[in-house]
Amino acid sequence: MENVLLYFAKANGLIILFYLMYVLFLRKETFFVSNRLYLILGLILSLSLPLITFTKTIWVDPIPVPEFYQEINPENSNAIEIPIQENPLDWTLILSMVYVIISIVILLKIGIEIASFYNRIRKHNQQKEANFTLIHSNTTENPFSFFHYIVINPHLFSEAELQHIVTHESIHVKQKHSIDVLLGKLFCAVFWVNPIIWLYRKAMLQNLEFIADNETFQQIENKYEYQKTLLKVVTHQNDLSITNQFYQSLIKKRIVMLHTNQSHKRNAWKYATILPLLVGFMLLFQIETVAQVKENSKVAAYAVEVDYSHILTSKTTDAEIKEIENAFKDDESTLKISNVKRNNEGEIIEIKLEFSSKKNSKSKNIKIVKGDKPIKPIKIYIKEDKNEEKSFGFEEVTNVVSGKFVTDTITFENLQMLKTNEIKKSDNEEVIYIINGKEYTKEEMKDKIVELDGAIEMNEDEKSGKKVMVFKGNSTISDEPKTVISFDEITTKKESNSRNSDAVYAVVAAEYSENETFSHIDKIKRNKLVDAKKALILLNGKEINFQDLDKIDEKTISSSGNTIASHAMKKYGEKGKNGVIFINTKAYDIENNPIIRENLISKNNSEKPKPKSIELKSGDVVIVFEGDKIKFPGYPTHYLNQLKLEFQGKILEDNIDFFKNYELEKIKDIKIIEDESSPKEKKRIKKIIIETK
Repeated sequence: MENVLLYFAKANGLIILFYLMYVLFLRKETFFVSNRLYLILGLILSLSLPLITFTKTIWVDPIPVPEFYQEINPENSNAIEIPIQENPLDWTLILSMVYVIISIVILLKIGIEIASFYNRIRKHNQQKEANFTLIHSNTTENPFSFFHYIVINPHLFSEAELQHIVTHESIHVKQKHSIDVLLGKLFCAVFWVNPIIWLYRKAMLQNLEFIADNETFQQIENKYEYQKTLLKVVTHQNDLSITNQFYQSLIKKRIVMLHTNQSHKRNAWKYATILPLLVGFMLLFQIETVAQVKENSKVAAYAVEVDYSHILTSKTTDAEIKEIENAFKDDESTLKISNVKRNNEGEIIEIKLEFSSKKNSKSKNIKIVKGDKPIKPIKIYIKEDKNEEKSFGFEEVTNVVSGKFVTDTITFENLQMLKTNEIKKSDNEEVIYIINGKEYTKEEMKDKIVELDGAIEMNEDEKSGKKVMVFKGNSTISDEPKTVISFDEITTKKESNSRNSDAVYAVVAAEYSENETFSHIDKIKRNKLVDAKKALILLNGKEINFQDLDKIDEKTISSSGNTIASHAMKKYGEKGKNGVIFINTKAYDIENNPIIRENLISKNNSEKPKPKSIELKSGDVVIVFEGDKIKFPGYPTHYLNQLKLEFQGKILEDNIDFFKNYELEKIKDIKIIEDESSPKEKKRIKKIIIETK
C-alpha cells in the first residue's frame, strides 16, 4: 500500500509540473499541434517515469565473518510477551476504498455517455461522406463530433453556417481528437482528487479547438461569417462530455487566437524548459543506492551457520504455543504441537512436537513427552549450515551433551531406544548407560572407550529414580582409546564441535568415584589415559612443564581436554607421541573461542539484552536479536547491517540504531523485498519497508 501511495503522489506531482510549464511558457504560443503532443506526452510520462528506477552501486569492504558455529539462541525467548490488542480501524484502507469507488463511478459515467451516444445516433438518418458520417438530428442543439461521427441539427443553421461547422468538425474527426478527449476523461477518473488534472483536461480541449479553428480559418473564404457562426452557437450546450463540441465556453479566447500572429519558430525552445525538471525528478526520487560488498576470496571462504531456536517450558501458554508454531513455519518445514496436557497448576506434563518436511513427506522429527511431572524446557530449533542446508528438531535444554555437536534430533529410529519402560540392571547401580539400545552398568563401562557418532541425553527413570544416560546414534565400544574426553568433562565441554579438528571424540565412564573430590589439576594428573608427566602440556596453546601445573590458578581455568597416541602425533609429531593435554584459561577462551566466549559472557552477564518481537498484520512474528540480527518466518536469520531499511519513504543509514531505539510496538507491518539474485529455494532479503500504525 505504501508503494502505491508513493507512486500515486509522484504521478500527481508530474501532472502538476507539466501543467504549470504549459501555462507559463506554451499556452499563448500558436504551436497548437506541438502543444497537443506536449499535453499527451505529459500524461504518459506522469504514469511511466515513477516506474523507472536506476541503481547506484556503492562498493564497500566486506565484513569478515569468523569461521565458527554461531548459535542464535535467545534466552527465555518463550517469555516474550506479545500484547494481544484489538486491531484499530485501518483508515488508510477505508480511504483507499472510498477513492477507488469514486473512480469507478466516474468510469461508469463515461461508459454510460458512450452508450448513450451510440444509442442516440442509431435513431437518426446517417449520411456517409469520404472521411466521416454525418448525422442529422432535430433534437441536437449544439453540433459535435465523436470519432468519425458528426452530429448536427440542419434546421438551426444556414447553408453557409452548416458548411463552416462541418469543416470544423471534420478536422476533429480527421485528426482523431476524440482520443485526447477520452484520455483526459480517464485521467480525471483516476486522479480526480487532484484539481490540476481537471484544469489539464480543460487545457487539452481548448487546444483541440484552437487546432480546428486555425485549420478551418485557412480553408474558408468568409472568415467573418465563421466568427459569427461561433457566436451563434454560444448559447447552445451539449450534455455529452466525451464529444468534441463546436461550442466551448471560452469563445472569446478562440476568436482572439484566430487573430493572433503565428509564433516565431525560435520560441520552440520553451518546450525544453520541462527537461531540467524531469532530470531533477529522476535524480531526487528515482535513483536507488545499493551497497555492494567487494569480492574477497578470503572472506568468501568463511561461512556462518545459523541456529534459530525457541524455548518451550512447562509454563508456556496455548497462545504462545500457536506463536511458536507460526514462527517455525516456512517453505521447507512445518511445526505441529499437539496432545498438550496440563496439571492442576496449568503446567504442561504431556506434549507431542512434530517437525515435518514439505519436500519429503516421509521425513519427520518427533518428540513425545509423557508423565505426571512438569516437562523440562525443550529447545525447538532450525539450523542452517554453510551450504544453506537446513535441519530441524528438538532437544532438552539441560543435561544434553553432544560428542560431535551434531543435531540432537529424536527420529523414529532412536525414539524406540528412549521407550525403555523398565531398567533391568541391578538396583544398586546409580547410573545406567544405554548404548545402541543395550544397557550397561558403571562397572561394565570402566576403562572402556565409546566412540560416539551422535548425541548424549541424560534422563531419569520414573520408577527407580536412576539416572539413565542414552547414547543416541551409532556408537562403538572398545578398549583401545583413540581420542578421549573424561566423562565429567564432556557435560561442560562445548568446544568439541570444531569442524577443523582432526580428533574423533569419545567418552570414558567412571574414571573417578562420585564421592571423590579432586581439583581440576588433580584430575589432569590422575588421568589414567594420558600420563601428564610424559604428555605434551599446552596452556593457552603454549607448551609448559608438568611442574608448572601447580602454578596454575584453578579459578582461571575455563576448559581442558586431552588427545592421545596416534591422533596427537598427527598434529604435534614426536612431541605428542605420549598424548597431549590442553588447558585454557577463561581470558584465553573469551578471546579465542567464540562458543566458550558466548557461554562465559552469558553466565556473567545477567543483563544480556533479550530478543524483541514484532507482530505483523499477517499474524507472523518477527524476532530482533540484540539489535543486530533479524529473523522473519520462512527466511534465514539476516544481519541488519546487510539489509536496506526504508522508513517513512527514506532509506536509513543505521538500521541497528533504529531497532535499538524505536518503539517497536508502533510498527504495523514490515514489507519484504527479496533479493532476486538469490536461489528461489533459499530466499534472501534485499530490503525491508517499515509501515507504522
